Amino acid sequence: MTDRKYPGLSLAAIMLAALLLTIGTGVAVAQVVASATGSGQIHVSGAYRTFTFSAQTNSNNVTTGLTQGFNRGIPFAWEGSINCLDVVGNIATMSGFVTYANPDPGPDGETVGTPLVFQVIDNGEGHKDTPDLISLTFFAPDGPPFPCLQSIDGIFANIPIENGNVQVHKQ
Repeated sequence: MTDRKYPGLSLAAIMLAALLLTIGTGVAVAQVVASATGSGQIHVSGAYRTFTFSAQTNSNNVTTGLTQGFNRGIPFAWEGSINCLDVVGNIATMSGFVTYANPDPGPDGETVGTPLVFQVIDNGEGHKDTPDLISLTFFAPDGPPFPCLQSIDGIFANIPIENGNVQVHKQ
């Protein structure tokens, strides 16, 4: 896209100029203070499941992220937005809401808007480290949102992740 008055001036150049102007005026940009990312597969009662997620909290205490999973044993696929991330050491607990479910409703009544929560443990990198862990993803159809706490009753990351990795960071 070019401006007729200034041929060759791209939208990217305009955005870069605006960014430099913002930085030059001393406007504070929120920094990432906590993050959790991961993907992999697990087996639960013989059923193969895959997952992926990414979440971050900035210095303004705003959390954004996405998660998705697929339980091939049912089958049931879902996606969700993450609006809460609690990091303590190498453990991250995340919660949010379902944004897509197939089938809709899911096997336990999961549908768009259903609260969700799960937890992961980052046990390091490399083949000699203990495998990273994940909990089941818990859904609360027709329930209130889950609190953003490390100590939610019944949420324990205790399932070894196969062929995947989790990374948890807090600045």
